[in-house]
Amino acid sequence: MGQIAVITGGTAGIGLACAEKLHEEGATVVMSGRSAERGRKAVARLGSGERARYIPCDVTDPRQIVGLIEETVDEHRRIDVLINSAGGVTDDGRLVEQQDDEALTRAFDLNVNSAFLACRAALPHMLPRGYGRIINMSSLAGKTGVAGLVGYTTAKHALIGYTKTLAKEVTARGVTVNAVCPGITDTEMVSGALRNAIENSGADFGEAAAHYTGDLGRMVEPAEVAVLVATLVSAQSGAISGTAFSLDGGFSQF
Repeated sequence: MGQIAVITGGTAGIGLACAEKLHEEGATVVMSGRSAERGRKAVARLGSGERARYIPCDVTDPRQIVGLIEETVDEHRRIDVLINSAGGVTDDGRLVEQQDDEALTRAFDLNVNSAFLACRAALPHMLPRGYGRIINMSSLAGKTGVAGLVGYTTAKHALIGYTKTLAKEVTARGVTVNAVCPGITDTEMVSGALRNAIENSGADFGEAAAHYTGDLGRMVEPAEVAVLVATLVSAQSGAISGTAFSLDGGFSQF
């Protein structure tokens, strides 16, 4: 594969699974996250060496996002793949009428603005070469509403809209942009923030999980998401752009 890939939120969950899969296929992987300890463990899990690197980055800080991209390019002379996997649930289960004024701001900073800023920083290094692959990690919540998760669901819907708009602007210039929308996935976020938000809204997490897993009847595995991502960022995927791919056991069916 030989690509240079930057993965925000790449030290855990879906991001780490994507890092492992791309590294396995020959990519040089730069993983970002806020925890140096997680970063160290992620690099060790990939076998260290010259093809795995951790760069600390808080994606809610625009300067750090620019620094992540620039440091990668300084070291590797290019960036081929950007996977915006950083994100998460900022909601606490409160319903819309109970939310404070900052509910959407928090969710957008983490789930939408971070991807916008990372793409903007990476595109000047992709467009002149006429090549790039961008993946924005949305969610099943980007295709349906979830009570008690107004910030998260609104942000993930917006991320799909951003993906489609950016694809209209850059696909003809060799850069593909797609969104991936996993259903409830077996990650730390599901066992922590997402579970708490759903339960705090008055819903039973087990019932909600059973509902949103669709015909699959189980949670999605991070490695399953990584397989799709690896396909979408391959050099042979140039005709695939502007699409939001569902991995939710047939729940959304679009």
